[in-house]
Amino acid sequence: VAGEAVAWDADVEDASLFDSPTGVGFDSHPVAAGIVPPPGRTTGGGGALRVDAAQNNSFKALNRAWDLGGQVRFSAGTAGSSGEYVITGLSGSAQDRLVADYHLRAQKGGSSGTPVSRPRVALYRPWTASMDEGWTRWLIERYGFDYTSLRNADVLAGDLRSRYDVILVADMSPRSILEGFSKGSVPPRYEGGLGSAGVRELDEFVRNGGTLIALNGATRFAIDELHLPVRDVTAGLANTDYFMSGSIVEMITDPSHPVMSGMAERSQVVVGRSPVFTTEEGFTGRIMAKYPTAGSPLMSGYLIGESYLNGYASAVDVAHGDGHVVLLGMRPQWRGQPFGNFKVLFNALLFNPTVADAAPENPDFWSAPDAAEPTVPEVPASRR
Repeated sequence: VAGEAVAWDADVEDASLFDSPTGVGFDSHPVAAGIVPPPGRTTGGGGALRVDAAQNNSFKALNRAWDLGGQVRFSAGTAGSSGEYVITGLSGSAQDRLVADYHLRAQKGGSSGTPVSRPRVALYRPWTASMDEGWTRWLIERYGFDYTSLRNADVLAGDLRSRYDVILVADMSPRSILEGFSKGSVPPRYEGGLGSAGVRELDEFVRNGGTLIALNGATRFAIDELHLPVRDVTAGLANTDYFMSGSIVEMITDPSHPVMSGMAERSQVVVGRSPVFTTEEGFTGRIMAKYPTAGSPLMSGYLIGESYLNGYASAVDVAHGDGHVVLLGMRPQWRGQPFGNFKVLFNALLFNPTVADAAPENPDFWSAPDAAEPTVPEVPASRR
């Protein structure tokens, strides 16, 4: 395998639009330069370009379409099947350029679907530096999403819904979100976290129609502080009873839910000290992914306590006021590596109440396990 290498110090904006790095990227090495996906291809006829969320580069195409003045719609699938994104408002040649640059498999067709405006995304960025937030920022930048870094003061300033459609909180502990640096340990401007005042602003944001996305450990913050009718069945368990870190596990997804569009029904997903969910009285929303009802879902890595996973949920869409809280008990963007999981995060960034209302119902996908639930001790404040 060999291709035409690009000098490592060449002045190029992006040697290969289809891969993740900008600039020269991997193309400075002739072997890497020779590894390319099959050429893009378009089938069918019609004025709109329809792309599948199963292809990560579909999201690069959506963001570039917005840059070019185009519009995007989401065409929901039927129960158990994925929807697709529809690009309109671009010339045929501009559509063909998207397909060629990103090596997409796409279809020309009609423009049916629910309109999706370019989301105003805020990524929560605490002063207690988070590696996961950094990787999340890197990933959404690479795929063309516009975003704003949201500091504690920005949250406390209030009126979040007028400024943002989506707020994303990467994998971090509830304590670091709420408390941040202790007083006197850093200069005053960096002290503290969101506190109860920040929680009230996030709650108001969601209730007024916003989407809050919480990744992995941050889901525990969202559940507790927003008083969501969801419970982590692994909360408070010792590592000797439940441990799952740096692992790849099998999950069963509902691809008809917009956040899981493009995922296989049985998908391999990266997890790490991840929560496991069940719903409680008053829950309104949908389960988007779950663990198999029996056996071990482990495919690679470490797992102790598979019984705490069997049949329980791993991703939950919680209706909260007029908005939604998306709880992802997984690490779909972990260090920019699990390419098969990126679409979960990208779909979530485009998820809003209008898209949710257009999705088909799938009530048979999940029900709480019939087996008696394990006794879960109270979580000490020092471990939260």
